[in-house]
Amino acid sequence: MPISLKTLLLSGLILVGIASQTSVWAQESTDSQSTADEWADWGDFEEPEEASPLTWAGFVELAAGTRLNNDTAVARNTTLQDARVQLQADYALSASTLAFRGDLYYDGVLNSVETQIRELAWQGNLGFLGEMGRKFDAKLGQQVLTWGTGDYVFLNDMFPKDYQSFFAGRDDEYLKAPSLSAKLSGYFDVANIDVVVTPQFEPDNGITGEYFSFFSPQAQINVAPGFRVLDKNEPDSAEWALRIYKTFGQTELAFYGYRGFNKTPMAADEQGLPRYSRLNVWGASAVKPLGPGLAKAEYAYHDAVEDSDGNNPLVPNSQHRFLVGYEQELVANLTGSVQWYVEKTVDHDALIANSYWPQYEQEANRHVVTTQLMYRALRQTLTLNWFNFYSPTDSDGYMKFRATYSPVDDWQVNGGFNLFYGEEPHTFYSQFEDASNVYASFRYFY
Repeated sequence: MPISLKTLLLSGLILVGIASQTSVWAQESTDSQSTADEWADWGDFEEPEEASPLTWAGFVELAAGTRLNNDTAVARNTTLQDARVQLQADYALSASTLAFRGDLYYDGVLNSVETQIRELAWQGNLGFLGEMGRKFDAKLGQQVLTWGTGDYVFLNDMFPKDYQSFFAGRDDEYLKAPSLSAKLSGYFDVANIDVVVTPQFEPDNGITGEYFSFFSPQAQINVAPGFRVLDKNEPDSAEWALRIYKTFGQTELAFYGYRGFNKTPMAADEQGLPRYSRLNVWGASAVKPLGPGLAKAEYAYHDAVEDSDGNNPLVPNSQHRFLVGYEQELVANLTGSVQWYVEKTVDHDALIANSYWPQYEQEANRHVVTTQLMYRALRQTLTLNWFNFYSPTDSDGYMKFRATYSPVDDWQVNGGFNLFYGEEPHTFYSQFEDASNVYASFRYFY
C-alpha cells in the first residue's frame, strides 16, 4: 500500500519531536550529572515544586440564529444551532511544545454531531540540528494559518476559510479553517521567511446550499442543492505558500507566493460539474504608521494557469487584486478603519465573448469599500463591532454587527446580525439577501 503524504507528514512530526527531545535529554543528562557532583557535599535540601508541563483550558458554548427573510430554496429558517465543547491543551517539552485544540459540537441545522481538530501540532526551534538550525522554527501538524493585511479581505492569504461559519455568526476564529501543514520559519539579518507546505489540498468551506442558498446562472434563481465536488475533481497535489518579510524603519514589507488551486470550485469539467482549477498567486504588502493611525497596502496577481488567454468559459480568468486601507483611534475607545479593494479581471472582453451567461459575469473592475467602527466600553468588558462591505460597481453589500459582553473571565455573551443587501439577484453579496440573520451565543470558560 503506498504511503500517503499525510502519513509522511505526521511521521515526520513524530521523528522531529523525538530527535529534538533526544538532543535536549542528552544535554540535560550531562548538566544534571555535573550539578549533582557540585552539590554532593551540601547535604539534603528541599527541591522546589516543578510546574506541570501540561496546561489545559476550554469552553462550552450554546449558539442560535435565525434568518430574517424566508428562503424558498431552503426549508428551514434556522441558520445557527450549536452546542459546542472546545478543549485546549499544551504540553511543554524541554525545547518544544505539543499543542491541541479540538471541538466537539452538535450542529442543529444539519442535525449531526461534528468534530474538528483545529490544532494538533509540534512546534519548536531546530537548534538540535546545529548552528544553522537555531535560525529556524518549525510547526508540523494540523494548524490554522494566516497572513496578509486585509480585514476580512484576502489577497495573498490562500489558506482555507469557513464562510458558512462566518455568515452564520460563529466567532471570528472559525472563519479561518485548519489544514494539515508543515510551516518552516527562518530568521536572518537580510529578511525573515515563512514556507508552508500542505501535502493535500485543503479547500474553503464555501456556500454549498447546506445553510444558505446561492445564485445559479443556469436556473437564474437561488438554489440550495447541497452539492459536493466529486473525488475526481478534487486536486491530489500539494500546496506551497511563501512569505518573505522585513521591517525597514517603521515600514513592514512582505512578498508572497502561492502554488496550488482556487479555494472554491469556480471551474467546471466537461460535464459541467464543479472542480478546483490550478492557481498561482504572487504579491506584496506594506504596513506603515501614518499620522495618528496605520496605513496598509497589498497587491496580488491571481494567475489562472489553465486559462492564460481568458477565453475558456469553464475556468475563471486571472485577476489583479489591490487593497489600500487606513485605521486609527477616532476618540477614546473608538477605533475606525476604511479599506478600498479592487478586483481587475484580465482579458475581460474574452471572458464576455466566450461566457455561457455573459449577463451575469462580474464587471471588469469590481470595487468594494469596507468601513469598520469598534467601540469598547464598561472598562473594556463590552465590545461593539460594526463592519460593512459595499460594492459601488455591483450596488450591493454586507453589514455585520457583533456585540460581546464579558464582565468576568468565566463567561461571555455575544449577539449580532448579518445583513445582505443589493439590487440585482446575481451579484456577490445580493445573492445572499435571504441569508440575512440574527444570532446570539453564550460561552462558559473552564
